[in-house]
Amino acid sequence: MTRIYISTIAVQLLEIMHVSQISKLGCLSSIAIILLFMAPMVVHASTVSGTSTATPAPDPPLNPTALYAVSGSYNYTAAGAAMRDQGYGNITETWKGTLVAAYLIFAVIDDANSGIDQGTFNGHLITGTLQSYDTSPCWGYGYIWVFATDVTSLVVNGTNHLTGFASGITTGADPWAESSYVEPLDEGATLVVISTGATPNQIYIYTGAYTGSSLTSVFDHGAADATSAHTTFIVSDGQLPGNYAQWNSVTIDSNAFPGSDPRVSTATWTQGNMWDTKTYAVPVTLGSTSDSAGIGTSGDCVTWAGQVISIPSTAPIGPSTTPCPVGISMQAKLAAAEARNNVPRVALLEHWLNVFQRH
Repeated sequence: MTRIYISTIAVQLLEIMHVSQISKLGCLSSIAIILLFMAPMVVHASTVSGTSTATPAPDPPLNPTALYAVSGSYNYTAAGAAMRDQGYGNITETWKGTLVAAYLIFAVIDDANSGIDQGTFNGHLITGTLQSYDTSPCWGYGYIWVFATDVTSLVVNGTNHLTGFASGITTGADPWAESSYVEPLDEGATLVVISTGATPNQIYIYTGAYTGSSLTSVFDHGAADATSAHTTFIVSDGQLPGNYAQWNSVTIDSNAFPGSDPRVSTATWTQGNMWDTKTYAVPVTLGSTSDSAGIGTSGDCVTWAGQVISIPSTAPIGPSTTPCPVGISMQAKLAAAEARNNVPRVALLEHWLNVFQRH
């Protein structure tokens, strides 16, 4: 791990400002973030590509910055494929309206992030951006790595084919057979599609990697204009009954993550398929500006890889629709910003501090 004196949120805000030119109102509402620039924080020593075997630091269940956020007359759909011992799968998506964006989120268990971030989507090679990583969900081999990539230009309204993802076994054999226990272990993938719709919503895609038995994330959003929202849980390695989903601390499904996403392999497996993409209609309070989701188990080992929320709201939001490579080291973020702006990172930080102070 690397100790640095830049807050995760502060640096992510810097990145967001660069790509989306967040409004002055956003700066005003975020002025407290100035204090975070001076707070020491331990962050992951992970990388976007190459090899990393650093021990993950304690982190929130999901990254605090959305991979994607949009406000307006939009809808979303989400579906997934279980890919263990295959490295391939099919995801069928059907949407109405005009395609706006599509993201693929996938996870692999391995000792290191080396050559496990690629696959083929509808015949096109794709490379995922590392979102985060955490301890393997009881399979050994060190860590589980979660990646995401923009597939807007590649997605089709119908069946999408995934092939060539990192997998030590590609026969579709029972993962609990001793001969099938070969790294890397491809967990699965979820495809999230945003399209135009008839009613205004705020839609957020959050990603991360958090392995545990009882986890909660809080999601801020614009004031809710109605009392019914939708959310999708993306959970890796569920294989037993009793893994539950919660919304605002209330259990909405007591058997949410048994490993129910479809797989191509027709082989008999001892337990569940180890990937779940589960969507629910959930209640929200009129005017509310935050809600929470949670997952838990009754003896299984699972990793929370992502969450999509759609809140009925006409409020504008600041984040850009450009994906933010959260989960990479803060030093890497600063280096990227430094390269884009051709100025030293210290000068960048001073610039945004001045912006806050002026507004």
